[in-house]
Amino acid sequence: MKLAELAAKEGFEIIVACGGDGTVLEVLNGIKSTDAALGVLPWGRGNDVSKDLGLPQGVDGSIETLLNGKEVEVDAAGTGGRLFLGVGGVGLDAQVAVNGNRWRKVLRSDFVAYELGAIVTILYYPPFPLELSLEGKLHLFENTFLVAVGNTSSYSRGMRILPHASFLDGKLDVCVVTSRSRFHLLKLFPTVFRGTHLKDPGIHYFQADQVNLRCLNGAKVYYFADGEIFGTLPTSFVIHPRKVKIILPKE
Repeated sequence: MKLAELAAKEGFEIIVACGGDGTVLEVLNGIKSTDAALGVLPWGRGNDVSKDLGLPQGVDGSIETLLNGKEVEVDAAGTGGRLFLGVGGVGLDAQVAVNGNRWRKVLRSDFVAYELGAIVTILYYPPFPLELSLEGKLHLFENTFLVAVGNTSSYSRGMRILPHASFLDGKLDVCVVTSRSRFHLLKLFPTVFRGTHLKDPGIHYFQADQVNLRCLNGAKVYYFADGEIFGTLPTSFVIHPRKVKIILPKE
């Protein structure tokens, strides 16, 4: 983040993030108070943000975009004093990231640590009561497993948790996942990759400019964005329309 900020302040017009969603997040926050544009060379494991932005995933296509693409102003989401371009998660999905980070130090394998973290978390993560405030209305949910708030549709390597999200509509999309049965939650899981989970009665979907979230039982509920842990509830998410200049393909 500091290197990106320094480069932007020295006059570089395009600052390129070479990596995955977490790297894009760091570079974005380094240049957020400058006039520099963001370029992306997708080099991570999932690259959900760059895929949702319509960026080429190969080296040749990425370089062509950086050299001859167009500069577009896109929306950014904000939480915890930082900006992000993709999806923020609260609850189970954030806990998967927390557990994966812990086990990575022991297992020394990102893939094994993440998959093991996901399995164990899904099996044992306790649901929590949630207070959600948006558009001047208060919503209360029991048995909440996760909340996704974002600016693009996908996270966690292709899970289309926010299928109606757009980085150009000036709105946050919000998906609250509730369930009274862990078996039901496991059945719901595959449908998220197709974006067909919205038909389920345990899914609650909204759009808003700002979202405030609070856990009602005092549990330590983590939240994250674009793969990086930010903290624990309570927190707020807010949309910043046309906040970021990014280099996208001309087509």
